[in-house]
Amino acid sequence: MFSVGQRVWHRDGKRGGKVLEVEGDLVFIEQDNGAEAEFRARDLTATPPAAARPAAAPPAGEPGGGNYLQPHRRLIMADITPEHARVLGLVPARTVQAVAALYEKRNPGRRFSGLDVAGKLNAIAEITAVPYRTMREYADRPGEMGLVMGKGLADSQRAG
Repeated sequence: MFSVGQRVWHRDGKRGGKVLEVEGDLVFIEQDNGAEAEFRARDLTATPPAAARPAAAPPAGEPGGGNYLQPHRRLIMADITPEHARVLGLVPARTVQAVAALYEKRNPGRRFSGLDVAGKLNAIAEITAVPYRTMREYADRPGEMGLVMGKGLADSQRAG
């Protein structure tokens, strides 16, 4: 079966994405274009089609570079609604503390606490490899949100 975060492709070779959730025989994925879709597990494979080429990663030092994934879209303050602030407030405190420490280590002289809501959500998404839409999806289950963010956070901490 498939696991959350795993890269999968539809057997037709035309679609693929990252597994967001598995419920029985249904697999929910976030496609490369950011759209979410659901498929029966039997229609998906973990083997990339011959035509699939991995996207080139940005070089270290550029946004999304290094050993962590870039979120699909960076938020700006004009995007921010009260819902964004609510979701930010539900990110587990330990996750926020770890992200803040990594952010400040990677950006000498800058403070995580000095960022606006958009900046904090972008930093959390970048360091944990969990886009805002996934954070919002888990907002009513902060414990699960912390687990989803855990692997990306652990990878970022190892990369330092």
